[in-house]
Amino acid sequence: MPIQLERLNRLTLLLLLLSPVVFASGPELRLEADTRLGKLRIKDLALDEEEGLGGVRVVLLNGEEIHRREYTHLEIIKVLPVKDDEVVLLSENPGGSGTNDSHFFIQLRKGAAPVVSKTFDSQKGEVSTKQNGDSIEVDLGYHEGKRQILVYQNGKQTIRELTLKGKQAADEDDCKRLYENVYEAFVREGHCDSAPEDVRGMSTVRVYNELRHDPRLDLKSLNGLARRSCEEGKAMKYPEFRKKICGG
Repeated sequence: MPIQLERLNRLTLLLLLLSPVVFASGPELRLEADTRLGKLRIKDLALDEEEGLGGVRVVLLNGEEIHRREYTHLEIIKVLPVKDDEVVLLSENPGGSGTNDSHFFIQLRKGAAPVVSKTFDSQKGEVSTKQNGDSIEVDLGYHEGKRQILVYQNGKQTIRELTLKGKQAADEDDCKRLYENVYEAFVREGHCDSAPEDVRGMSTVRVYNELRHDPRLDLKSLNGLARRSCEEGKAMKYPEFRKKICGG
């Protein structure tokens, strides 16, 4: 690739990352936090063509760089105190309507270098945490039919899987999102030979992908139901859909 074209492509990607419209519909990112070890801040570095840098986010503690990532947005989610240290939960996202947040920890240590964990993904791009002493549990949601709990302690991460016992109904919000954003949208579009999750672009794909590992949802039946409703030109009412697809 010619050098000028390569630089142009890199500059285009940088402008997309820095553009205020990328997350225009969401809340403002949290870029600063006070910790017991000092001020934590996320900063954007300017484009440096000579060094080949672009879209670089650095994490600073008391003005000193402790971590950096390229071509992704960073946000501070939560600061969790553990003994003399602080564990910071951060999110990252390259941008785009079909992309969920990933997360990682940085453990700030008194008198020692910070520890940066491996990045982890969750079912919906959102996580909740529960702390018990130095142990931090993160609910990752469902994956391949099992509930996953990530346990972080002293720089190490393990995954605990929980199997669903008995038949349970899906969450109301999840069922409504599946009905409105996938099933109803598919019937309304009228492209009956397509897959339901392929209608209306990445936002629909995101909803489908978020929910496809939830064992409480009957997505195998959803495909046939969506095609039949599409061919008939009429979507069933939500209460009936919930009973058939979402476990009642």
